[in-house]
Amino acid sequence: MKIGAQLYSARDYTKIPADIEATLRRVKTLGFEVIQISGFGPCDIDLLARWVKELNLEVCVTHVPWNRLADKAELKTLIGEHRKIGCSHIGLGAKPGDVFPNSWEGYTRFIKKANEICGILKNEGMTFGYHNHDFEFQKWKGQTAMDRIIEECPDLYFILDTFWVQAGGGNPVKYIQKLAGRIQVIHFKDYRIQDRNRQFAEIGEGNLDWDDIIRACKETRIPYAVIEQDGDFLSDPFESFALSLAFLRGKV
Repeated sequence: MKIGAQLYSARDYTKIPADIEATLRRVKTLGFEVIQISGFGPCDIDLLARWVKELNLEVCVTHVPWNRLADKAELKTLIGEHRKIGCSHIGLGAKPGDVFPNSWEGYTRFIKKANEICGILKNEGMTFGYHNHDFEFQKWKGQTAMDRIIEECPDLYFILDTFWVQAGGGNPVKYIQKLAGRIQVIHFKDYRIQDRNRQFAEIGEGNLDWDDIIRACKETRIPYAVIEQDGDFLSDPFESFALSLAFLRGKV
């Protein structure tokens, strides 16, 4: 399993092309060979592809806006862009609540559209990945939305997020096992409690059982794990990347 950096964590440093280049160079210096592209500001795709190639960085997945996935012409453009950066796994960061309400009917419509996107990408030799939060663990008719998506979208892959599974009341290890063969990229994100409030944490600084999580990842042959932290940094995102990476060395 390769360890990468989810660059959404450094989104404050990727708003303009010059800062994107600097961030790519900085994570490479930290020792990362794999990245997830997410939260970038506008940047010419050819320029981005040139930097990725020059630095020999592997883009394991992206997060892209829903409106680009939902529109067939935009999706075709996205496919071309991903080929330029050498990435065949296109991801969605979250179900857009303004388009699909958090309800049984909302998820029914989302699942139908997700299956359409899966079919288009599959025909192009690509895959569609869905990143969960905690809201997918709400139940309707005795079933969580997460389990509905798993069961009703057979060609959908999951960018499982360890923090958000735990926050939703799920067990990260059990969902890794349940999704065996359907996770190309997992988000490693720790979960800590501070003054009775939940916080994001550097890997190893929180309460998740990383020995069990990593064992489950190995058993189910997940190829990539990317370190992500939405906020609550002990320092800045680059030092947090370094702390998390140091903890994981020798464990994966």
